[in-house]
Amino acid sequence: MAFVSIMTYPLDKLCVQIFKYDRRIRHASVLDDTGRIIAGGMRKGISSLEPASEDLRLMANLTIQIGTDKTWDRYFGTIQYTFVKREKVNMLTFNLGPNFMLISTEPDFDLHQVASLRETVMTIYTTGVLPERPR
Repeated sequence: MAFVSIMTYPLDKLCVQIFKYDRRIRHASVLDDTGRIIAGGMRKGISSLEPASEDLRLMANLTIQIGTDKTWDRYFGTIQYTFVKREKVNMLTFNLGPNFMLISTEPDFDLHQVASLRETVMTIYTTGVLPERPR
């Protein structure tokens, strides 16, 4: 059986690079399979929209949703990303193997930009190289 090794960029540094991607990114964190934040968090100077007392419930909700969605992988393939657009915030999740990345953005960050953001996240995560972005 062949074992494929993937280089993984330090998770805290990944979150820092994602904040640099766009000023409209409010939150960038990596969560483990239990929903615990293992790297990253809110952008400095930005307040969370939900009270701190709801953080655990939000992470549990995301973990349950992603765990439930994984049951469909054998039929539809693995999730590339999820994008939830709300009035006050967008929430994105990206699969990082055993973990997942949670990113929240301002509402004007639109769906057209998500594929580029995902490519940036995955390139940094797997190679450690910051891809050039067309301006």
